[in-house]
Amino acid sequence: MATSLSYPKPLKLYNVSLSFSLPQMQKTLIPTPENHIPKPETLTIRGPTTLSGHVPISGSKNSSLSLLAATLLCSNSSLLHNVPTNLADTKSMVSILRSLGAEIEVNVGHNGVLVNSDCVGSVEPCLEEMKKIRGGFFVIGPLLARFGEAAVGLPGGCDIGERPVDLYVRGLRALGAVVEIR
Repeated sequence: MATSLSYPKPLKLYNVSLSFSLPQMQKTLIPTPENHIPKPETLTIRGPTTLSGHVPISGSKNSSLSLLAATLLCSNSSLLHNVPTNLADTKSMVSILRSLGAEIEVNVGHNGVLVNSDCVGSVEPCLEEMKKIRGGFFVIGPLLARFGEAAVGLPGGCDIGERPVDLYVRGLRALGAVVEIR
């Protein structure tokens, strides 16, 4: 998974200056409402100046989880680049795939993940790992497509509140799957 951006002509760089007024600062090291630095009141932009160069784009966790699950549909090995390998969700997805039988090599230094799913033989991923992340639910589609069935625990890992899976269930049923929630 690599991301690159190109632009046919150089972008123009604008000088940006922030203006704001500071209140009289007290000689104390403890921040208080009276001595905090306020937000800028104006944003002044002057230019143009030619801009050129490269900006590295970091990998997206959510797209990486989807792509990792999609490797279940591939024969031989799949090499994914720019995967945020240091995140707990990514590590959990790797554990989920391993629990299904995938052979995985993670190169943390280069943010690469090599997945060989030829040995996948299970349709039931590790329930404990499934409870850790919401993205674990992404394995349902590839498992159904490859094996015709999947026995997947309900996802977890959501700190922003309950997020139902009815949308997934309706989609699977619309595609002809028989879904049982136990």
